[in-house]
Amino acid sequence: MSKIISINNLSYAVPYGQTILKDINLDIPAGEFLGLLGHNGSGKTTLLDVIMGNKKASIGSVSVLNEDPHSSRRLNKQHIVYLSQDVSIKGDISIGDFLKFHSAFYPDYSKEDEKHLVNVFELHKDLKVGALSTGQQKKVQIIAGLSAKPKLVIIDEITAVLDPETRDIFFKELQSVKERYASSIILATNIAEDLIDRADRILFIEHKRGMLHRPEDIMKLFNIGLVA
Repeated sequence: MSKIISINNLSYAVPYGQTILKDINLDIPAGEFLGLLGHNGSGKTTLLDVIMGNKKASIGSVSVLNEDPHSSRRLNKQHIVYLSQDVSIKGDISIGDFLKFHSAFYPDYSKEDEKHLVNVFELHKDLKVGALSTGQQKKVQIIAGLSAKPKLVIIDEITAVLDPETRDIFFKELQSVKERYASSIILATNIAEDLIDRADRILFIEHKRGMLHRPEDIMKLFNIGLVA
């Protein structure tokens, strides 16, 4: 099975500052759902930034779709989707216009998938983004991302602003994309329950290092369902 991401002996330190990540090793094959867990400040977002190419590894190597993510000559960015609670959309644009703009960056973008997702998330394309709640704005971002038929979906904490019903729909549609397009998924979250019965593996970051776990181990890691 082909590797979508390969990380070898990765360390990252803030320029002239402290080390955030140390000796991270990870291979992600096509079609895998990797959960990324860790307490606040553990380095989850930093690892995603390195994978996205927003930050450069201090030590070690990173390959994403067989390319250096920090290279200016990348050709495969059109196969990567990033969903984050920190991403904002201009309020004066309609949902439909935003989706049209976003689709121009993804040659494989599916209008059929977009129509389906707009319906299941119960949105109207003529609405202005600025008139939407925070959770509804994240729905727009999700629709745009999952309609791109991505090879890699990187998600940073977005489930925290979704209500329980929307969260369930999101995971159902995410699983559908994974199965139909063999998409690899990385989900960084502080909600460990989100990964139960969904993730194939868990990378738990603690004390700057990453340890891979089976999904069932997260109940012990976060004391889910355990009586003190």
